[in-house]
Amino acid sequence: MKIVEVYEKLIASRRPIDFFGTVSDADALNRLYKKFSFIVHPDLAPAWEKYYAEESMVILNRLYDEGVQELADGTYELPSSSDKFKKRNSFFEVEFNGKNYSFYELISSGDIANVFKGTCDGHTVVIKIPREASDSILIDNEFDILTKLRHQSLPYVESKISIDGARRAIISREVEGITPALLLKQYPNGVPAEHVMWMVERLLSVVGFLHNNCVVHGNITPDNILINKKNHNVTLFGFSFAIKKANESGATYKFFNDDYSAPEVLKKVSVEPSTDIYSIGKIAIKLMGGNVSNGGMSMDIDPRVRDFIRGMIKENPMTRSNDAWMLYHKLQGLRNEVYGTERFKELK
Repeated sequence: MKIVEVYEKLIASRRPIDFFGTVSDADALNRLYKKFSFIVHPDLAPAWEKYYAEESMVILNRLYDEGVQELADGTYELPSSSDKFKKRNSFFEVEFNGKNYSFYELISSGDIANVFKGTCDGHTVVIKIPREASDSILIDNEFDILTKLRHQSLPYVESKISIDGARRAIISREVEGITPALLLKQYPNGVPAEHVMWMVERLLSVVGFLHNNCVVHGNITPDNILINKKNHNVTLFGFSFAIKKANESGATYKFFNDDYSAPEVLKKVSVEPSTDIYSIGKIAIKLMGGNVSNGGMSMDIDPRVRDFIRGMIKENPMTRSNDAWMLYHKLQGLRNEVYGTERFKELK
């Protein structure tokens, strides 16, 4: 298998058994782990696949660790459980392609759609349903992007279905994580900058991937991300207003947020990747307890970190970086310089 093929299989795997298959014991699992780690080892990967190799190793290590624990617990081959919903009555049920989906909980209500959590075949799933049938075109846009572009920091979309014969809805796998709002309740004076920097690194990684595929998100706000403290991933949501073929003449922005959108979004200008970078910088300031409106940050934060973030939120797009990958690699070096080379430090 090629590195990208392994990466795609890793992303599609909910649990260790989905990737490694049935194994007899921990030694057999370890042999498979070594086989795949050799394929995706970043030091052995050609330059053009190094990014996918690094991403793959992160997921592979996580699945292997989970597999070792499941073998020890005797749960490796047991089906996934949705026990938390068993004694509850569902809000509604949907049948699609021979599968029965039951939804129990409203988890968010956005500008255009409601998102419900439910189950199917023992797995937890979510469904995004527009409130108005006319907004189904936005659902189509999101579905098209997320089924063509697979990344560990993007939701894994499984199906698009019809609701009430008029509205189109998206079914996706559940993503574990905490919202920035809830995280800031735990850290009322701001999340430590060291941890915010790994969140920014993950966001730069996924938008760099999007930009390589000529997609600009265009609506990156705290409401559209989930932070997984356990595995240090950040998932980006909210693609209803994303711009496909953003590199082509005639591409236009579809949404403006007073706090997180770059100022040029209100003007009739060509779509540029730097607007996503601006939004990520503003989110970093919010997470660190700063002033989103004026870009102010605590003087306790290392000045090199403050300078990095200020570079992301420059008002003039001509002086703001347009290259998420360049910033991603620069940030990796900055993190090592300021906080040391230990890559994983638990966020409690």
